[in-house]
Amino acid sequence: MNNPRWIYFSLFVLSASMLSFEVISTRIASVVFVQDYAFIVLSLAILGLGSGGIVSYYSIKPRDNQFKAVFRSLIAVGISLAFFMVAVIEFAVVNPFIYFLLLFLPFFFGGIVYAQIYKLFSLLSYKLYASDLSGAAIGSLASLALLNTLGGPNSVVLLAVVICWLSMRFTQMAKSTNAAVILSSFVVLLLGVLIANGKRELLGRVPIGEFPEKDFYHVYPDPSIRSEIIDSRWSMYGRADLVQYSHQDMVKQLFIDGSAGTQVYRFNGNIRRTNSILQELLLQHTNSIPFVCMRENEKRSMLVIGPGGGKEVLIGLFGEVGKIVGVEVNPDFVQIVKDYRTFDGGIYTDFPNVNIVVEEGRHFVRQTKDTFDLVVMALPSTAQMQNIEPFATSENYLLTEEAIRDYMKILTPEGKLIFTVHNGWELTRIMITAVSVLRDLGVRAQEMQNHFIALETEYAPTVVIKRHAFTTEETLQWQHTSKALPQGFPVLTYLPYEMIAGGQSPVVSFLMKVCQSDDALKKYIAGNASDISPCKDDKPYFYKVLRGVPEEYAWLLAAVAGACISIIWLPFKFIRKKETRDGLPKVVIPMVIMACTGVGFMVIEISSFQKLVLFLGSPTISLAILLSSLLVGMGIGSYCGQKIFGADLWKRIVVASLAILVTGSIFIVAAPALLARCLEYSLVARSVVTFLMILPPAFSLGIPYPSCIQMVKSAHKEQYIPWLYGVNGSMSVLGSVLAVVLSMLMGFTLTYFAGLLFYLAVLCLMFLKNVRGTLAPVGQ
Repeated sequence: MNNPRWIYFSLFVLSASMLSFEVISTRIASVVFVQDYAFIVLSLAILGLGSGGIVSYYSIKPRDNQFKAVFRSLIAVGISLAFFMVAVIEFAVVNPFIYFLLLFLPFFFGGIVYAQIYKLFSLLSYKLYASDLSGAAIGSLASLALLNTLGGPNSVVLLAVVICWLSMRFTQMAKSTNAAVILSSFVVLLLGVLIANGKRELLGRVPIGEFPEKDFYHVYPDPSIRSEIIDSRWSMYGRADLVQYSHQDMVKQLFIDGSAGTQVYRFNGNIRRTNSILQELLLQHTNSIPFVCMRENEKRSMLVIGPGGGKEVLIGLFGEVGKIVGVEVNPDFVQIVKDYRTFDGGIYTDFPNVNIVVEEGRHFVRQTKDTFDLVVMALPSTAQMQNIEPFATSENYLLTEEAIRDYMKILTPEGKLIFTVHNGWELTRIMITAVSVLRDLGVRAQEMQNHFIALETEYAPTVVIKRHAFTTEETLQWQHTSKALPQGFPVLTYLPYEMIAGGQSPVVSFLMKVCQSDDALKKYIAGNASDISPCKDDKPYFYKVLRGVPEEYAWLLAAVAGACISIIWLPFKFIRKKETRDGLPKVVIPMVIMACTGVGFMVIEISSFQKLVLFLGSPTISLAILLSSLLVGMGIGSYCGQKIFGADLWKRIVVASLAILVTGSIFIVAAPALLARCLEYSLVARSVVTFLMILPPAFSLGIPYPSCIQMVKSAHKEQYIPWLYGVNGSMSVLGSVLAVVLSMLMGFTLTYFAGLLFYLAVLCLMFLKNVRGTLAPVGQ
């Protein structure tokens, strides 16, 4: 087992499996829970790895059989992966504490494996780190392929089988050729069964957590109504479920991870001769009324961003819109609607004036050459919730100032935006964002009130926004048409030129105040108890209600900081007593570097991830591309790092830190402008450009960690490597929480620079008195 190539290969496979599980588990967590837990899963992964390193430092002694410890830990990784999936499905684990404990275990046992391998083969630290990172890079990309081919649960089962096979190779059985062939054949057979089975879930369906925000459980209030999932499909975008109900067969619901429900209506495919019930159902929605009020020349073309099950497309067909383009990011939604054309009338397939494009909305808007009379968006929620609570902090790049400006660029001269949101608070915020954009486009405050028409309801209010002010003739047309609608349908609550006495409704009150002067908007925002400021791409937390940092995140930051202090300080108290005055700095310096790089790297990674979501269109794709590029670049940096300045560790760390500061600053300044120019290209092209842009700073980021390992090895302090591994991991968890908190306060760009400050701290450390003399050259 002393064959270095086998060690490199084992580390490569383990890292690929761990990273794949890390990405896939974010999708599974999204089905079970409400919010996007990507950053929590990342934190748990790193915390687990770091905790495993700490435990191995205390529990595995030099006299123990090191390879036996690695074998047992690998077995535990494989078993805990399988147990995680069985527990979630068979025992319907939806308690977050139990769920995340089960998720923590594979990373914890993996951390023991990593720590022991780095300790046993510390002289090979650069090549080990390169194998580690390159395997992780492959795993981050492989997770996308696994989700699309096997789905979430089957992918985790496959990873468990691979890890168990790897663990067996660490036993004495590996010396037997026949045993190795039999073992490998068995593994190949299991993999073949999984691949042949495809997305059909062998263990069963991952349960949707029963939370108030999960639309799946709250479409109908009557508990006697039974819901049944009749079609379920996994992809990198989540799990799409088509649901039918026991009491009616008129409407089915499409959900993504049990939330963001979108209706699929029974339709015979004939606009002229259709069920009157369907027309009445459609007219009950606030976003149907504008189509009734507009003239034919005002609705020649329409862009629907996120058509989902096709409700807005159907409204457009009944509203006699000439050309309808729907842009849907989730291909499973589109395919399900197409596959059920006998139910929905083929609205995505059988109408020549309807074109459905599978793409992210902002990307389509920025690259299209067409203009539209209408841009329609209904209930765009990445928060996966309808009741927006104080802790709702999910970002939405479809509702920022930059997004609205993009939409207005593709409108015809008399074009309109039609936004339907979840509640009155959201309506106020989207209008404030629109007012900010219109003001930048030259609209005076006194004229602002003539650019809006509103339909205010308790749930799903709609606002119509016009780039150029509504005329009195248009307003009269809307007023007369709406009055002719039967009683019970949504009514207009605000029209320009005060043609509707809206009393003190939120929209009337808002427009009366912001239309007084150019400074009125700032005063209105400042005087509101909630955070209703316009959202921007750099800080797109549209669903964040309260100002500042939510209390839950503040407590989480404090708890993680306290845990990190304990992990560093308690072992250090004993180390300080054991080490001599000359030997202590040789432990303290790498400890400080490990701590700073742990925090700094995660702050940079999380803020970069959030910035890339806008350009790549999907959190899962963005995470996979970011991780793969970072890990490939860091792997190359680690492999080549040992050749930089030969044995002079001081120079190597100084140059690497300086390079991180320079290349990182160039990346965050240049990337947004360059990537914005690439939005017109395909996802593959954008991914390649993103990958290449991240490589230079990633190369430098790969040098400090193995240099610290070499530093400790040169000082003959190898026994502290598992502890230092744990320090780096625990501080990375602190970095991930810190990144989210800072982004809420000052945006992703400044948060990124805050991450770079930790590498500046490493650079400053190198120039402190006597530090250079403390770092013995490699080999001494």
